[in-house]
Amino acid sequence: MQEFLATSERRAELYWWFATLFSAELSDEQIAEYDSYDVRSFLKSLSTLDPMRPAVAELNEAIARLLVRDARATALAADFKGLFLADTAVQPYESAHLDTSSLDRMQQRLARLAIDVSAKYQQPVDHLGVELDLMGNLIIRAAEAASADQRELWLGEQEALLHGHLLAWFPHFEAACRAADPFGFYGASARLLGVFLTMDANYLSLVKPASSAD
Repeated sequence: MQEFLATSERRAELYWWFATLFSAELSDEQIAEYDSYDVRSFLKSLSTLDPMRPAVAELNEAIARLLVRDARATALAADFKGLFLADTAVQPYESAHLDTSSLDRMQQRLARLAIDVSAKYQQPVDHLGVELDLMGNLIIRAAEAASADQRELWLGEQEALLHGHLLAWFPHFEAACRAADPFGFYGASARLLGVFLTMDANYLSLVKPASSAD
C-alpha cells in the first residue's frame, strides 16, 4: 500500500506539472526553476525510465537553450501565444481535434464528480490543462480512498478519463505542437507528456483491469 501511495503522489505531481505548463505562460521566476537542483533531479529521475529517456534528453536540450535565451520570459510567452492562442494556433482543446461532443462529455463528467474548475481555469473544460489537472485529482482520491471498493472506483475514473479522452486526442495535439514549435520547448514538453500518458495507461492496466471508457 505504501508503494501505491508513493506512486500515486508522483503521478499526480506529474499531471499537475504538465497542466501548469500547458495552461499559461511561464514567468521568469518559473523559468529560473528549471535551472534548480530540484527540477534537474526531477528530470534525471524520469530519465531512469527507458521509455522516457529520449524525450527527457530533448526537453533538457530545450531547457538549456531557454535558460540563455534573450528576454526568455517574453520570448517564451510569445511562443505560447503563437502556439496556443493565435487564430492559427494548435488548439489545446479535445473538441478541436475530435468533435464537439468531447466538451459535453467533459462537462458531464465534472458535474457527476461534483468538481468545479471555474475558479482555477477560465478555459473550456476540454482544455488539456483541465483534463490533466483532473487526472491528478482523481489519483489523489484513489490514494485517499477509505476502502478497496472506493479505490477501485477512482482507478476506474482515471482509466475512463485517460482512454476516453486524453489518449484519444493528445497524439494529434502532440504532433501538431511539435511541428509548429521551432524553438522546441513546448514541442519537447508535449513529447514527454505523450510518453508519460502511454506509460500511465500501462500502469493502470496493471493495478486495475481495463474498464470501459465513456
